[in-house]
Amino acid sequence: MPEQSNHSFFTVNDLPMSNRYDVWQDSIDCIFQVDALPEVRKEEFTASLDAHLVGSMMLARTISKHQFWSRTASNIAADGMDHYMVQFYYDGGMASDDGKNGTEIESGGLLVQDLTQVASATTSDFDNLVLVLPRPILENKLILPEDHNMRFLSTKDPMVRILADQLVSIKKNASSVTVEQSSILETVISEMLSCCLNTAMGENSETRQQRKNVQTMVAIRRYFRKNFSSPDLNPARAAQDLGLSRSRLYTLMEDHGGVHSYVRNLRLRHALSILSNPATQHRPLYDIALECGFASDSSFIRAFREKFDMTPGDVRQGALPANKSAPHTSPSIDTRYENWLNTM
Repeated sequence: MPEQSNHSFFTVNDLPMSNRYDVWQDSIDCIFQVDALPEVRKEEFTASLDAHLVGSMMLARTISKHQFWSRTASNIAADGMDHYMVQFYYDGGMASDDGKNGTEIESGGLLVQDLTQVASATTSDFDNLVLVLPRPILENKLILPEDHNMRFLSTKDPMVRILADQLVSIKKNASSVTVEQSSILETVISEMLSCCLNTAMGENSETRQQRKNVQTMVAIRRYFRKNFSSPDLNPARAAQDLGLSRSRLYTLMEDHGGVHSYVRNLRLRHALSILSNPATQHRPLYDIALECGFASDSSFIRAFREKFDMTPGDVRQGALPANKSAPHTSPSIDTRYENWLNTM
């Protein structure tokens, strides 16, 4: 049977026990930092991640052992991911002191995470379903787009229960969903999720200044997404266009690694998306460089190699970006989900 291009199955369970945790940690480091108790690492660790692309969304079922995880400022600055993530637990659970509307996920409930913000949590042994949505699909539907990191959604809301059922059903049928159906599902899921979040908003209200910062960050993020392809984009121009002082812009972007790092990540992730797409990967590198805001193909290739530890040509030959610190990963292990997260 031919390999499905929208399906990725990652597992460490066939590896020697001594290697399993290291391989898992190296792979999931593309988005989170994880840790586990010594006895879990050495004697009983298992982990598998079964992922499907549904349009521009990713749905992944993960089964693994008790562990600690965090998304840190260094993660955010390094990968530039700004997706929203929704978690549902078939079995086991998660607890976090960072939570809004609670500290642990309830049976049948959901947890929403904003990957532009730091967070940490602890899981039991678990079996969960994770939905990852590109930010533009959801952001414009939310009253306060940056107010939902680590927000627990309760089953007291019938829409939460309905949404959870829909996610489980989509995962079951993901292999047979058509492109046209995927587009419809993106709309349906984003509308349902925005309804849940806009209803829950305000149960833990922020201060007035924090609310103002949230709205300002939304404007900044939209501005950079719209203008990253301009080679003339710089902090001075951005601050002027946004009506901010340069120092204010720098302060707000500190947690994202700074303006330069944030814009470069946008450009390189867009380039990776072009190079990974069979329909566009053969375009001249100079054209791709210009579209992504680089002044020349040489500066583009240099930045690409620094970010992904490979050249654009390597991607065209079918290589996938890997973590630079991942010496344990076997070539036979399917890590395509990492590339999907980077190109969403």
